[in-house]
Amino acid sequence: MEENNEFISVGKKMPYTVPDGFFDQLEEQVMNEVKAEPAKEKKSGKAKTIRIAIRTLLAVAACLALFLVVKKALPQGDDTIADDFTSVELAFNNLSTEDQDYLLEVYQEEEELIYDNDLNEWKNEESI
Repeated sequence: MEENNEFISVGKKMPYTVPDGFFDQLEEQVMNEVKAEPAKEKKSGKAKTIRIAIRTLLAVAACLALFLVVKKALPQGDDTIADDFTSVELAFNNLSTEDQDYLLEVYQEEEELIYDNDLNEWKNEESI
């Protein structure tokens, strides 16, 4: 298999050149650039402390606002249970008498099954 690599034609010679004396002047140029830039003033410790305190207060205020929004959006405990019961009762009252009788019959059968299952479990636990 023949390799078609462009670097083979170049060989080991360096394809790029650097002007003479470039690295000798590099250190001097960097030092001149650094000296030319004005030194940045550090902010005083008091200003930094105030800035941190303000950021902390803003973070606490944001958390409190988020908590209040979420609390208001979530349903409240006992009120929702009463509302749910009221809505179920209203829906039950809107059914025909035949449908109401059927639902009550199914509910009573399920209640008996649950009672029988609980009784059997209780007897099994006593026998162990």
